[in-house]
Amino acid sequence: MEVHWGRIIGVCFGFILAIPAVFIRLTVRFITLGCGIFYVKKRSAPPQCLLDPKYGDHKFMTVNGVKLHYVESGDTSKPLLLFVHGWPQFWYSWRNQIEHFQKNYHVVAMDMRGYNDSDKPAGIEKYFPKLIADDIKALVEGLGEKKFTLVGHDWGGAISWIFAALYPEMLTNLIICNLPHPIALMDQRKKGWEQALKSWYIIFFQCPVLPELSMMAEDMASFNRLFKDNPNNDENVKEAYRFAFRDYKTWNSTINIYRCTTMKMWEDFFKDNKDKFQIKVRTLHIFGTADTALSVAAAKDSAAFVDDYRLELLEGVSHWVQEQEPEKVNSLIEKFLET
Repeated sequence: MEVHWGRIIGVCFGFILAIPAVFIRLTVRFITLGCGIFYVKKRSAPPQCLLDPKYGDHKFMTVNGVKLHYVESGDTSKPLLLFVHGWPQFWYSWRNQIEHFQKNYHVVAMDMRGYNDSDKPAGIEKYFPKLIADDIKALVEGLGEKKFTLVGHDWGGAISWIFAALYPEMLTNLIICNLPHPIALMDQRKKGWEQALKSWYIIFFQCPVLPELSMMAEDMASFNRLFKDNPNNDENVKEAYRFAFRDYKTWNSTINIYRCTTMKMWEDFFKDNKDKFQIKVRTLHIFGTADTALSVAAAKDSAAFVDDYRLELLEGVSHWVQEQEPEKVNSLIEKFLET
């Protein structure tokens, strides 16, 4: 059996980082709340906002042995826009884009494997990003489409970059929200402290169990911290997120994608496909400059890895760009699609 030394080292550093980042905070909260810190409300029915028919029809398709959930709307004879969410989110993060674009496009917003109503296969390696890119390919083919526009945010953006590298012939356009080109991002981590410090949580996520428990603590109070810089994610929206992430299995499955990044196959994947990551697809990158996890420098450096790259910086906007400034994001996407 191959020893994943990167994973082992990551776990060790993750535990070290967890002492100040998590243990102390949880200990203080435990002293204050007692066992209440472990309370998670039972949620058996989705909030009404997730059932609203204005977002489209909820459907399932089995691809690569995994059943995927997606929401479909618009005219299926029109060009396909496929939206891929980030972490810790799900199809609902694109609610404002779904409503806007369904008038003139065939719109599909998917739940990646591990998320919400999609299957959650066991094992870290089941969440290797190329597998998720292959899920997208199979889903689009299952929809009967050959060419489409791919829109991704955060981890959905990373998967979209990978898809564009591997299957450029399937894309008419690539649209990314707040996720620099993977190589530009990795280079920025090596160049200086800014991106390395912004990525501290990835090291913590290498720990087993602790990240999941931390995110679930106090009925997923983590969503209050995560979305504190996005006033548009009000209590109703956060309750929708809590429903989608209502159990340990979901948190474990979705965090496993971070754990893949310390495995040897992650490094090997980029080495083996280095030439493909010079992206040939015309690309729009919308980037909120107040992102606390990703640097503007990496977004700017992405231009070196894309033949036709347009960067739109939204000053003072957080990582959750399509939710915080939906009108600006929709307008930028619309103009890009029409040119």
